[in-house]
Amino acid sequence: MPLQLIVLDTILTVALLIVIYTDARHGKIYNWVTFPTIGLGIGINAALGHWDGLKLSLLGLLAGLGIQFLPWQMGLAKAGDVKLLAAVGALKGWHFLLFGFLYGAAIHGLIAIPYLAARGFLRPALRNMFVFLYSKALFSPSASLMPASKIYMPWGIGLSLGFLLAMVLELVWGRVWWG
Repeated sequence: MPLQLIVLDTILTVALLIVIYTDARHGKIYNWVTFPTIGLGIGINAALGHWDGLKLSLLGLLAGLGIQFLPWQMGLAKAGDVKLLAAVGALKGWHFLLFGFLYGAAIHGLIAIPYLAARGFLRPALRNMFVFLYSKALFSPSASLMPASKIYMPWGIGLSLGFLLAMVLELVWGRVWWG
């Protein structure tokens, strides 16, 4: 295994474990985790991968910012989530970022079920999803949705688990996707 991969994976693992802890405990992804991770990702990729490494890192950083920028602007994500994706992209590049993000979104969805159920929000959420999808299928804008409570569910946990899964797939199969 190349030195660059070992160093980057170690940094990423430490950062993701800290994110899981802080997002679960405090509902925050701290700048003291994301900003140094971004800097290390750019620096190490540039030093060990030269121009190609710098390009990989900067494209990953921009992809991370791009994926979460609109949801952040809409109030659906917090700024720490945006910076987490930027940090992962700076370390591992856009390809790893994309697959890890998709895995993380799926894991987050699976985590959401018991999370919402424990707080009594699962039934109203499922009803609203059904009514929304049903009304869209019938092109009926007049469907009545139940009033929804906006509840915060830590997105960094699911994302971090998705990136850890992508790292395991990369180590086992040499790539971050199956097949």
